[in-house]
Parts: sequence; structure tokens; C-alpha cells
Amino acid sequence: MRLLPLCLLLCLLSACNRHQSALPEPSTAIDTSLLRDGDLIFRLGRGLESHAVTVADKRATYSHTGLLVHQQEGWKVLHAVPGESEETEGKEVIKQDAISLFLRSDRCIKACVMRYDTNVEARALLRQEALRLYGKALLFDHSYDKTDSTKMYCTEYVCHVYQAIGVDLAEGRCHRFPMAKEPVIYPLDLRCNKRLTTVWSSEK
Repeated sequence: MRLLPLCLLLCLLSACNRHQSALPEPSTAIDTSLLRDGDLIFRLGRGLESHAVTVADKRATYSHTGLLVHQQEGWKVLHAVPGESEETEGKEVIKQDAISLFLRSDRCIKACVMRYDTNVEARALLRQEALRLYGKALLFDHSYDKTDSTKMYCTEYVCHVYQAIGVDLAEGRCHRFPMAKEPVIYPLDLRCNKRLTTVWSSEK
């Protein structure tokens, strides 16, 4: 009985994948001088989980999100993602990727950077919390249970970081997701926050 919904979902994902594969690849030429710690970066991915998000949320234009943090070697994207464990020795843990890797054509169809306007002190706290959780090597939450902070999925991680400065990015928005017991925060639930502004988009 449980296999039927999964088979139906996989059929939908296959159709979605055929459509998305025809879309243009994003430009990775981000002017990094525009970026700030704590900026959100969204992408429409090519993986199975990304297609599941766009099937479940018909309004979705992006399927994944992470946080931008400046490190000594340059800007990094901190994010929780399944199926991209080549750089983490096969472990699906919170990652720290170069922007170019996050936007690599086999992982990304299009992308944008958005900002919640904050002061210098708040941005320092966001950076600190993002790196603290990254340092804990938390596993990806395949149960999509935002009530359990021992594992995290992408939007859960971002929201948890912003809680450090008292901000609820999703503003309580969440939805039912196939195969998840608890309501799930979609990337669109974050982007609907009217205090977010677009800093960069691959579509411009």
C-alpha cells in the first residue's frame, strides 16, 4: 500500500525532470562585492528531491536554499542537502560549498540571492550560528521533521540560524509534504517574507 503513492510521485518527478532538463543553465557570475553574511541563496535543482518540491508546491520557482558566509578563502554556501556527499566523504551532513559548486550546472538550473536587511551585529550572529551548526556535522533530515533539531533539511537549517537574531523567516508558513509526517517549510515560504529583497538573480 505504501508503494503506490511513492510510485505515483516518481512518475510525476520523471515528467518534471524531462521538462526542467530543457531549461538554460545559470550564470555563475555573481558580483561578490554585493554579498553579505547571512544572505540567502536559492536554486532550482536537478535532483530527485528538488523535483519533489516543485511537484508538491506548484508555485515553487526554487527548490533549495542555503546561507552565504564569508570565509578566508572566499564566499561559501552553507546548506543541508541530500545526495551531494562527494565532498563530505559520503556523509549527508550540512555542507560548506564554494558558490561555483553550489551553482554547478549538474546541480542547478537557476538561482538567486535574497537579503533580510540586518545590521552588522546581527550579521555577525548569523555567521556565528551558521558555522556553529555546520561544525556539529548535523545529518540531513530525510524525515523532514522540523521539531527535531538533531537533523535538518535546507529551510529548517536556514530558519534555525535566523532564530539566533529573533527572526522567523517563514513567519509560521509550512505545508504538508508527501512522505513527511510533520508540516514542511518550503523555499517559497521563506521567499514570501516581504522583508527579503533580491540582490542577484541568474535570470537577469
